[in-house]
Amino acid sequence: MINLIKGQRVEIEAGLTRLRVEMGWKVNPNAEPPYDLDASTFLLGSNGQIENEYDFVFYGSGNQTPVLDNSGKQLYDEEGNPVMRPISVDKSVLGSVDDLGDDDDNTGEGNEEIDVDLTKTSSRVNEILFTASIYWSPSDANNPKLAPRMHYNFGQVRDAYIQIKNAVNGEVICRYDLDEDFSTDKGVEFGRLYRRGSEWKFQAVGEAHKDGLEPICRKYASKFM
Repeated sequence: MINLIKGQRVEIEAGLTRLRVEMGWKVNPNAEPPYDLDASTFLLGSNGQIENEYDFVFYGSGNQTPVLDNSGKQLYDEEGNPVMRPISVDKSVLGSVDDLGDDDDNTGEGNEEIDVDLTKTSSRVNEILFTASIYWSPSDANNPKLAPRMHYNFGQVRDAYIQIKNAVNGEVICRYDLDEDFSTDKGVEFGRLYRRGSEWKFQAVGEAHKDGLEPICRKYASKFM
């Protein structure tokens, strides 16, 4: 495994096409109201923007695919709802299942897993960007119980990281621990996969945004806002 620092790059081995991107963190399990981070992925064209609204892969995406068990049957949650995953328009990126790996055991640990199949990545996609943001809604301002959530930031997040795995055997290829001080920021560009000719590389990015996911969307999906 290669431990990266901010800005460092590593080549993805030729022939390694199925990747699992894991982002993890620890939040304060005693926070009131409780909070969590959401992972989002942007598939960017040559102009540095998404070219289709479904190239923004996130928990609320309108483009979803069913999650199946090992026998090929649809999975359902505890409430009887079908489990779905957001998927990019070229079907190369499967976003994490909403709440998969969230803090269900009161330890404050959470993680999101995104699956990438580079054999399916459209030729118009030059870069796959992975981000995480603290979830909050403008409507929280009108709810005294939820209003404090508007002020949470990465100062309340510990041990945040992104790592790239071989999706076939689970081997960790590289890892970037987010050790910068982002105590006033609510969203972070963690890392990116990008093309160089026929090769793919991964770069540790570590770029923060004060207002969470919205400024990241303005930067990479402006024409869909």
